[in-house]
Amino acid sequence: MGQKLMGPTLPAEAASGDAVADMGQDESVLILIKHCRDMKQQESCLRLVTLLLLLSCTTLFVFIISADLRQRGDSGSSGQRSAAEQHPAYSKQKQLCPADHPQNTSHRPHIHLRSVDAENRSNAQYIKWNVEFGERYDEERRAIVIPKTGVYFIYVTVTLTCQEEDPAADFNRFYVELRSWNKGYDMPRLLTKAWNGITCINSEGPRSVFVGQLFDLLAGDHVSVWIGAGYNLIMKSSFGAYLA
Repeated sequence: MGQKLMGPTLPAEAASGDAVADMGQDESVLILIKHCRDMKQQESCLRLVTLLLLLSCTTLFVFIISADLRQRGDSGSSGQRSAAEQHPAYSKQKQLCPADHPQNTSHRPHIHLRSVDAENRSNAQYIKWNVEFGERYDEERRAIVIPKTGVYFIYVTVTLTCQEEDPAADFNRFYVELRSWNKGYDMPRLLTKAWNGITCINSEGPRSVFVGQLFDLLAGDHVSVWIGAGYNLIMKSSFGAYLA
C-alpha cells in the first residue's frame, strides 16, 4: 500500500490576498510616478513664466533708462544752443553767414557801378561812374556812400588796353588807389592801392586789374577810386561794395 508525500499548502484565500496586495502596490507606484511627472511639468512651466517676467522687467527698465537719458541729452543740447545763441560771437557769425538766412539778403546794402568815358583822361583824378544797381552814390564826390557801419567788401575791376594816342613805350604804368572820406575827419584816407601796367609796343592785348578787400567802414564813409597813373589806358571798369 503506497504512501503519498504531502507538503505544506497555502489556503486559496491567502494566495488570492497576496495577488491583490501586489496589484495595489503597483498601482500606487504608477500614481506616484505620474504625480512626480506632473510636478516636474508644473515646475518647468513656472520657471519659464518667471524667466519671461524677468526679461520683460529688464526690457522695460532699459527702455525707461534710455528714454530718460535721451530726454536729458536733448535738454542739455537745447540749453547749450540757447547759451550759444546768446553769445555775441554767435550773433556776429550769424550776421556774417548770409547763406543761412537768404531771406535777409535783400536788406543788405549792395551797389555796383560802371565807369563813364571821361573827356579829360589825365591822371590824378577820381573815376566818374554810372549806377548799375543799388543806391547811395555821391555824384559830386564820385564815391559810394556807406549807409551803415559794418564790414564791407569793396572791389574794383579795370581793363587796360593800348590806345592809338599812346606813345610807343616798353611799359605803360598804371596806378590805382581806393580812398575813403568822411565828414568826421574831412581828409581822404588811403584804404588800399595797386600797381600794374601794359606793354603797348608789342600789342599784347587787354589786361585786367582787380582790387578787392574787406574793410571795416563807418556810416557816412565815401569810398572812391583814384587813378594816379595810366588813366588813358582804361578801356572799361566797374566798382562796387556790399555788406559782408
